[in-house]
Amino acid sequence: MAISLPLRINLISLVFASLVATVLTGLGGIFLHHQQTENAANRAHFAAEELAARAQRLLALEMRVEDFLNFEQQCAAVIQGNELLREAALLDGDGRPHYRSTPAPVAAPLPGDLVQAARTARQSSERARTQDGYVVLPILQGKERIAAYAVVAIDRDAVLRHTLQRVSWLVLSALALFAVAVLLQQYIFWRTIGRPLGHLVQTADEIQPDRLSRFPDLPTDGHEGDDIGRLYGAFSRLMQRLLEARRELVAQNEALEATVRERTAQLTQANAELAHDIRRREQLEEELRRLASTDALTGLANRAFVMGYLAKRIDHARRYRSALGVMLFDFDGFKAINDTHGHAAGDEALKAMARRLQLSCRQSDLVARLGGDEFLIVFEGCEDEAGVALLAQRVRQLFEEPIAWNGRALHLGVSIGAALFPAHGSDLNTLLAQADLAMYDVKQRGGGFALARPPQRDEAAVPAAASGLPAAQPG
Repeated sequence: MAISLPLRINLISLVFASLVATVLTGLGGIFLHHQQTENAANRAHFAAEELAARAQRLLALEMRVEDFLNFEQQCAAVIQGNELLREAALLDGDGRPHYRSTPAPVAAPLPGDLVQAARTARQSSERARTQDGYVVLPILQGKERIAAYAVVAIDRDAVLRHTLQRVSWLVLSALALFAVAVLLQQYIFWRTIGRPLGHLVQTADEIQPDRLSRFPDLPTDGHEGDDIGRLYGAFSRLMQRLLEARRELVAQNEALEATVRERTAQLTQANAELAHDIRRREQLEEELRRLASTDALTGLANRAFVMGYLAKRIDHARRYRSALGVMLFDFDGFKAINDTHGHAAGDEALKAMARRLQLSCRQSDLVARLGGDEFLIVFEGCEDEAGVALLAQRVRQLFEEPIAWNGRALHLGVSIGAALFPAHGSDLNTLLAQADLAMYDVKQRGGGFALARPPQRDEAAVPAAASGLPAAQPG
């Protein structure tokens, strides 16, 4: 059976009043418990101070804590008559209990964290501190040394009993207040608000949103000129405006959806074109960077790239004291190939030797073409002449196999000059110049390999022009 609206309003009012009374009672109980706890803590502070004063007098007589006579009675005296206090004890400076108001078989053991807190208490602490139901007060002997601790335990059960006694009176007061609130609610809320509001809610329940055309008429209960009647009129006018706004909003939504679909299609197309342009620009920039650092004929690193790279590797080798070397070489007989077979044959010979060099060198080595038939290898890890000679031997073996071109075998030789950092040069220009001098020297002897000589004191700085290479700055 459905509950009538007036009865529901009455029940809601009662539940609300009960909830308020319960909350107030709970808050009052919390406040009373907090008040009782503070009262017990204050009593424990006073008792701890009194116990500390008694122990201080004995310490002033230069007695040790272990030599106090019948001090258990002093511990019991400071809490006598305080029903909120359970126990008093005296601990030595290391936190070990010596005297307790309750005999040892009956007394509960002091908690370990309290003993540890007493042991670590700082000598500047002059006030009692509360921790887990205990009040600890350090007792000083002299001005600096802590000789003992006065400990007073709070009886939590007694605090809870006192709190419950006061809460019971609070509950009786809350019940009386609740009864008065119910009577006032029956007289004021029910007679002046409940019944008119019930009629209004009943009318609102009859509204069907999907078939609403007008607000229902007010029942003839004598409320035409009062607040409820005016509220009915306001609702009726508001409903008419809402219906008109709803029709207008539907039309605007349809137009907006069409515009959004059109703009979305345009934006999608524009985003696709923009993404294509961005990808194309990135590809062009990457191609430009590659062309700027790569030799167009052989695909190796070019002169501009290798100068900056070598300067960085020299800085790295200088910082970490690692081995670094350069191997400069050009082809013997390359001009004869160009003169005899044409520049196409010379270009094919350069590309073939570039491929062989890339395949034979390590991944850590850099192979570059400086121009014409002049090539450069930057290598690391070779610290002596034997290692450099082994690398040069591998390069020379590449030139022993002829290059096939249009059914002809093209033969090339090589002249190699190498220099090590820092043995043959401590900077970029000197290192390249020393390698160039070594290559020039071996080329005059008919080709082969030569390692640069360590520069003499008066030849430490070799001009960059001696190598035919431009002076380069690190970076």
